[in-house]
Amino acid sequence: MEVEKEDEIGVTLNDSDGKTITIKQIKDSFDSTHIIQSVLGQGGQGRVCRTENPEIVVKFALNPKGQLISREKNKVEFEHNDAKFKSIVFKPFPDRIHVAYPMACLADYSGYVMRLMGDMISFSDFLPMSEEGIKKLSTDGGHRRRFMLLSKLAALLAKLHANGMVYCDLSPNNVFATKNSKQETQNVWLIDADNVFIPGEDRDNLVYTPRYAAPELFAGKPCSQNSDIYSFATLAFETLSAIHPFAGEKATNWNDDDVDDWDASTNDKSDTPPAIDPQYSGKYPWVEDIEDDSNHTEAGLPRQNFLTNETFALFNMTFCEEGRESPKTRPTASLWARAFAHSHAISISCPDCGMSFVYDGTQKVCPWCDKNLPKILILKDENDRIVFAHELLNPEAESGELFSLPEHIVSSFNIDSYFRTEIKIRTVNIKGFGLEFNLAQRQSSTKDYFIGLNGSEEKIISRYILQVKQGEEYSIICKDSKSGICRSVKIYLMEGN
Repeated sequence: MEVEKEDEIGVTLNDSDGKTITIKQIKDSFDSTHIIQSVLGQGGQGRVCRTENPEIVVKFALNPKGQLISREKNKVEFEHNDAKFKSIVFKPFPDRIHVAYPMACLADYSGYVMRLMGDMISFSDFLPMSEEGIKKLSTDGGHRRRFMLLSKLAALLAKLHANGMVYCDLSPNNVFATKNSKQETQNVWLIDADNVFIPGEDRDNLVYTPRYAAPELFAGKPCSQNSDIYSFATLAFETLSAIHPFAGEKATNWNDDDVDDWDASTNDKSDTPPAIDPQYSGKYPWVEDIEDDSNHTEAGLPRQNFLTNETFALFNMTFCEEGRESPKTRPTASLWARAFAHSHAISISCPDCGMSFVYDGTQKVCPWCDKNLPKILILKDENDRIVFAHELLNPEAESGELFSLPEHIVSSFNIDSYFRTEIKIRTVNIKGFGLEFNLAQRQSSTKDYFIGLNGSEEKIISRYILQVKQGEEYSIICKDSKSGICRSVKIYLMEGN
């Protein structure tokens, strides 16, 4: 992915005559003018640029030679693309879905204007593929934040798939996320909505990014919801491990430099597909294959710090021989969304090194820096499974930092609302150590919350302080009058060393 400096105004492109031109402003089909500031990202199909308006971006569609498509010089291709872009808005996108689709087409060149939430960055910024990238994990939210972003990306795919749609070209260049790691609400958006199609409507349009493409696409088969899942799993593993899921010992003799544009989209309508790195073809076992360890590697980040039994099972279902050869056996996007929501919920962050990892209830020291861990709040379900964990910073202070208990911890998993905050929690020291529970302002009228205390129940009205005493048993109980479901999670405090 190429990104120009933010202080450079305008973007440099090649026109269809091969001449280099700089575009500083562009008109759209509604005669609105957009000031071009810099390149936001690019792939094989086009270049996406920031504008003077932080919530508006412009995509310039490019021909296979990477050149602009002009209304004046390339009339047939321009009109074909123009009709295609205009038709996107009629596709059955779910309401309020975070997909940046065209608001208007460009007037003089093939391309369109999109609305994108301001202050976002490409997902390539979340791939720790270098020493510098790995160091960023300690300051940008680390694995815990990435679990949330991956879960929300999977939820986006699940909603598209539920409406019979395929995204087709999932790669870091086409996914954008909230830039500020401290912002409470982290958003994920998909761009390049012209990649989205309904299976059967455009079987000749094969769009993929080789590094993230499912093996069947290299054989010329059309994109599908199952190929979306393969791309997602590849992106997810790379984001968490800092290596490609097939970059093992068998692949060490292959040089990425021998293949051009490994991360650029391909819109392949030819009979001869582009040269592909063999490790992306699905012929090798994946690096953690349980049946064949011939491509195993210790490279990348320690798997135990980010893999759970649940996420490992999904990765293995996708990348094992059956998953590579039989696309229908791959897990659904909803399963991925739930699995990474669970990983996010049981992750803790080390106050010394800033790195995060999944907590199994036994760790006493940080696996990244070996420093002692602080006191940790954990919640367990009726099967004694940890469903939530969070470090308690400065628990001896009068009050600690607020953190959120999401809906899916105490309610059935709902793809539309599972990350919604139900309760805010923090430590307090009022007549001894305690936990303060604050109900979220946007509270369901059908749900009531209670604190279970030695077998009795006390209702949380808006704010509740639980004085924690040795030997007592506590729980959080959610009663839903609409569904009749009552869920309870037990409260435990794990003392630091």
